[in-house]
Amino acid sequence: MKKLLLLITAALMLAACGDRKTSVVISGDIQDGGNSKMVLALITTDGLNFLDSTNLKNGHFEFKVSSDNELVKERDNAPMLFQLFLSDDNCLSTMAKKGERLTITADAKDLTRTYHISGGEEAVLMQQLDSALTAFVVPVEKLLEPYNENIQNDSVRAAIEAQYVPMVQRHRQYLEDFIKEHPNNMASYIAFYQSYNRRTFFDPLQDLELLKQINANMSKIYPESEYVKTMIHVAEMMESRQPAEPSTPK
Repeated sequence: MKKLLLLITAALMLAACGDRKTSVVISGDIQDGGNSKMVLALITTDGLNFLDSTNLKNGHFEFKVSSDNELVKERDNAPMLFQLFLSDDNCLSTMAKKGERLTITADAKDLTRTYHISGGEEAVLMQQLDSALTAFVVPVEKLLEPYNENIQNDSVRAAIEAQYVPMVQRHRQYLEDFIKEHPNNMASYIAFYQSYNRRTFFDPLQDLELLKQINANMSKIYPESEYVKTMIHVAEMMESRQPAEPSTPK
């Protein structure tokens, strides 16, 4: 009987370990979060897909996304995009592969601008991108008030734009360098499509060659990923819109 109990216990432990390897666990602590409700969604090419919700317990939360989930099981080992919500306008996005355990700390007042994360390479790189965007946005927002107050004053507007344009160029260069430094990481797509206030730093048409290079790298690693397939389709559409080169007169 004792041997049988040991065998059952061992089998249960192996089963639990196997489940951990093929699931995603996202947990963390939200400062001043109290017992607020946290929502977890999976971002697919069809949009946001609700997965789970939980009430924070003194700021702490934990989600376990099982590999048996219909939305998850079909995604092999490619990184998946998740979004965590405290409210519609207070959320953060991250990325994880099956088997990863992400740990997050953040302030409830602004998840995206305050969070730190560990447990997955894509997740850490996405945090770096968010931090860099925050470093760009904070000084830009200080320019918005005087710009709006002097919208009819050409000289003031020109002076503010003279500060703004180099800031945009520097951040775009940061993103371009990021993509070059991480050619085999799905976070490159996040860098390419990063935006602020409806402004993107890259244009899929004008920067098509960069998008195609990301696609070439990602398709070798994650050929079945829906994100990769969608980006390849976007590149193909952009390429079809490019004007044909003028023919050389004979």
